[in-house]
Amino acid sequence: MIKAILPAALCAALLAGCAAPGGTDGPAGEAAELAGRNFMWTGGVSEDCELPPSLNFGADGSLSGSAGCNRLLGQYKQDGKKVDLGEIGTTMKLCAPAFMKVEQQFLGLLKETAYITKSGAGIDLWAKDGRKLTTLVPERPGKCE
Repeated sequence: MIKAILPAALCAALLAGCAAPGGTDGPAGEAAELAGRNFMWTGGVSEDCELPPSLNFGADGSLSGSAGCNRLLGQYKQDGKKVDLGEIGTTMKLCAPAFMKVEQQFLGLLKETAYITKSGAGIDLWAKDGRKLTTLVPERPGKCE
């Protein structure tokens, strides 16, 4: 009985590996250069033109920016498209519910991020399972669009 099940189990495992989104190399696309660059999430722009969440990738592997309400900081490691944003810390300021919601969404996206690829002048964030999470665009001071 085990001899009959083993070949079927091996075939199923091989097929599952081939069907995984993005494969072992991550999503299709070119690795993004992160060091020394700043990006913002336009999905977090509010109607009253508050500053959107942003990420600043230091050349030394530091990560800083704004989560929407609070400042964020941490470290990142990049190996091609694969990225580890590590543990991200934030200040503990309480803001209006709309800003806290944006912050929770942005931090949730960062927590899920396993890969980063180029997207025009910006970057695409991807989950480990191959789902595209969002696109960040180059930070533009004074712009809310």
